[in-house]
Amino acid sequence: MRILVVNVNTTAAVTDAIAAKAAAVALPGTEIVGVTPRFGAESTEGNVESHLSAVGVLDAVLRYLRAVIQAGFGEHGREALQEALVVPVVDITDAAASTAMFLGAATGW
Repeated sequence: MRILVVNVNTTAAVTDAIAAKAAAVALPGTEIVGVTPRFGAESTEGNVESHLSAVGVLDAVLRYLRAVIQAGFGEHGREALQEALVVPVVDITDAAASTAMFLGAATGW
């Protein structure tokens, strides 16, 4: 399986770090592809940057057709990606909540 992890800002070093962390926990045979948008905000620290980043992320992701994890908490643009693509799209808030539910169920919480 190949999973695209797209950074929500334009800092390539952050993309590399996110992709490395994802690859470290991925199942064997899973390829993690880190993507940095060509344009957008250098750092998404508020609503203005988040909205600017959404267009850059959409541009970057539309070049791929695979499962997508948007590496930002509650970032704008996730719904646009879900509408534009026919593959699963989650952000790391969704992924973290799902993991917490799985772990809670396993431990009896």
